[in-house]
Amino acid sequence: MINWQGLYADRVAEMRASDIRDAFRLSEQPDIISFAGGFPTSESFPTEQLMADMQRVLTQDAASALQYGPTEGILELRKVIAQNMCSEGVECTYENILVTNGSQQALDLICKLFINPFDPMLVELPAYIGGLNAALNYQARFIGIPLDNEGLNTQVLAEQLANMQSIGTRMPKLIYVVPNFHNPTGVTMSQQRREHLLELANHYNFLVIEDNPYGKLRYEGNTVPHIKVDDTQQRVLYLGSYSKVFLPGLRLGWVVAAKPIIQKMTVAKQGTDLCTNTLGQKLACEFTRTGALEPHAVKLRQIYRRKRDLAINAMQKHFPSSVHWTVPQGGFFTFVTLPAWMDAKALLAQAVAEEKVAYVPGGAFYVDNSGKNTIRLAYSQASDEDLLEGITRLGRFFHKVIASQSGQTGASARAC
Repeated sequence: MINWQGLYADRVAEMRASDIRDAFRLSEQPDIISFAGGFPTSESFPTEQLMADMQRVLTQDAASALQYGPTEGILELRKVIAQNMCSEGVECTYENILVTNGSQQALDLICKLFINPFDPMLVELPAYIGGLNAALNYQARFIGIPLDNEGLNTQVLAEQLANMQSIGTRMPKLIYVVPNFHNPTGVTMSQQRREHLLELANHYNFLVIEDNPYGKLRYEGNTVPHIKVDDTQQRVLYLGSYSKVFLPGLRLGWVVAAKPIIQKMTVAKQGTDLCTNTLGQKLACEFTRTGALEPHAVKLRQIYRRKRDLAINAMQKHFPSSVHWTVPQGGFFTFVTLPAWMDAKALLAQAVAEEKVAYVPGGAFYVDNSGKNTIRLAYSQASDEDLLEGITRLGRFFHKVIASQSGQTGASARAC
């Protein structure tokens, strides 16, 4: 019998399975209504436009579209991305752009470049689990900074950094944030907090990973400029993605960063996958070139606002009064807080078995073992009918669990 454990690298001990994937396994049965995955709805896929674009690309440019491409990404797409970023206030050229296999690869490459084993890394509390796992693979040690309705609490961050400096501990080199329609909470970081975060980064000499997959999916309120817009010292590594606004299956993301960082990330990417899929990049270029991207984004905002409203209204109608949730201005998620004594992870299997409904326990997003009474609900993928039915089932389940606890408490009191 081979001792596999003895053969693994030390870093493997830090790797962990995602609770999101575990929730997926529980919801694989066709009769389960799942709020687990932050997936785009299939009704958002521009299939007719895509078929036309595919035919044009293969008719006019098959030789290059089906070939390997440059590690940095094809020049045409990098120029398109740079132009779009400039229109949003970020000064850059194509030389500041690296195209990646989704923004998850970008996270991995950044962690590969900057994290040594046991380096401290600042993260939100709660934080996107994909970002946490990317850093854990390189043995980062997390320092969680809490969120509130204005996003990252930068005053707490300032106090944490000042304390670390005063006692002479190793200072962090990175902070990872999702400022727009945060995954998992749905909240958006205020302009004042963004400015304060950048001030702290400049003062304490760390880099900001600004992950923005949902930025174009704002349903209400005013757009808040990217942190990268005011980045005069080039401390911000901005991550974008086509997954939520075009097609997730193409696995196209990008990084906007200082040229030296892009050059190093390109070298690291060469040792990972050589290049991102060329056909997908060509399709993204064609979709943009034909003027289809912005009208498509308008359609997406209409679809997801409708789903957000359906979910929130159903929760107001069916959830117990002791359960609370966020109301996001965009994105895919609302974050639900249950009574403090409830353990969402322990209740998941029961919810699946009794009500045929699944969710992601919120504790998976916390690096301090808190958040056990929270859950992330993704309203993006389910059909409207399933959305309403699933919220109804979940509300019924919460009422039942809370009533059961009340009954047990009452019985104990009577016994005394």
